[in-house]
Amino acid sequence: MNFILIAIFFVALSLFSFTAFKSIGFGMLLNPDALMIVGGGTIVALFLGFPLKRLRKTVLDVIETFHVKRSNQETAREILEITRIFRKANIRGLEKKIKYSDDDFLKMGINLLINRKTSEEIRNIMEKSLSMRMMDFHFSESVLRTVARLTPSFGLAGTVISLIKMFQNMESLDTIAPHMAVAMMSTFYGVIAANLFMVPLCAKLEEHANQSETRMHSIIDGIESINNNDHPLNIEDKINGYSVKWEWQNIQLTPNSATEAVKK
Repeated sequence: MNFILIAIFFVALSLFSFTAFKSIGFGMLLNPDALMIVGGGTIVALFLGFPLKRLRKTVLDVIETFHVKRSNQETAREILEITRIFRKANIRGLEKKIKYSDDDFLKMGINLLINRKTSEEIRNIMEKSLSMRMMDFHFSESVLRTVARLTPSFGLAGTVISLIKMFQNMESLDTIAPHMAVAMMSTFYGVIAANLFMVPLCAKLEEHANQSETRMHSIIDGIESINNNDHPLNIEDKINGYSVKWEWQNIQLTPNSATEAVKK
């Protein structure tokens, strides 16, 4: 399935590139003046509108969307492994789990278990962290939407500036042509940057934020249930919404059988 989607992507990209550039060539697309107007103007506006820390965080959030996403089954498996360790009162095992886990939100939950926080404290702390993370995603989306609005505007500004220069230098066709090229390419750069990059990236970041929120809610429910010493089947159902049934089904959950189920 992934191969088919990748093939469709490259076929669409090839068709778009061939259709758009077959008459003008790639060399004519590289217009430094138009690029500086659109790119430089957008960068200046971003630095005026957002702090440097927010711009850096936006770049990191966009990069994060291209990482392999953890599935619900993997999250459930890890939560159930933590359940097994917690039931054995194995503090060292939990500390080791913190060290090797690549999920910062899950690490926070394990740390709260180690510190013997109450279930209410666990939920309050983790929900506050979730809200802050969602706010980060929202701000990053705002930056991308701002770029999507700015680039066409600066493309239009580049067109206007170039037309003004063109009308001031109408002695011959040789003087008009360079300004006309800048005028057209400025609009082109603005439209392409907004619609081919910024708008899709914003949609991708929004989808990633929704998936992350769902996963973090599952982790909160799982950690709280572990702290309440709930039955592993109930923990699994809370995480998966009764949609995934695997190792814990049809097993008599003694400590040894639970360990074997997680290890499978």
